[in-house]
Amino acid sequence: MVQDIRDIITDVSVTADVTLVTVYNLPNKTEIMAKLFECLADEGVNVDMISLTPSQGLTQTVSFSASDEALTATLTTVGKIKGSYSDVRMDVNTSNCKLTFKGEAMKTRCGVAASVFASLGENGVEIKLVTTSETKISCLVDEAQLPAVYDVLEKVYGLTNC
Repeated sequence: MVQDIRDIITDVSVTADVTLVTVYNLPNKTEIMAKLFECLADEGVNVDMISLTPSQGLTQTVSFSASDEALTATLTTVGKIKGSYSDVRMDVNTSNCKLTFKGEAMKTRCGVAASVFASLGENGVEIKLVTTSETKISCLVDEAQLPAVYDVLEKVYGLTNC
C-alpha cells in the first residue's frame, strides 16, 4: 500500500454484545423487507449493520445486527414475519463484537478493505459480516476472538485503548 495504513485509518471502535441475525427466503419485495425493519423498530430493536444478499429469483437473504439485549424482541419480530411467510427461516448468532475502522482518507485510497481483512485474517480472526461506507468499514466477529482483535489493533494500527 502506498500510504501507511495508520495514516488512513484514524479511529477504530469495538462494540461488544452484538447479535447477528440472518433471515433466509424472505420474499424478494422491498416492501416486505421494509415491513421486517418496521416491525423491529416497533419492538424497540435498534438495528445496526444491514447486508442484503443479491436475490435469487423470488427470495432474498438479509442479515443484520442488533444488541444481544434485544434478542427476545428480535426473535418475536422475525417470528411474526415467518407467520406470514412460511418459507422464511433464520439463523441467530449471539456474543459477537463489531469492529469499526474509520478514516476520511478512505474516500480516495484503494485497498483499505483488503488491508483490514488481511490484518484480521493473518491473526486468525474470522469475519461474519461486513458493511462499508466511504469512510468506514465495519466487521462483525466472534467475541471469543477479542484477544486476537486487540493484538491486531495494537500491532497493525498502533491502538491500545479501543
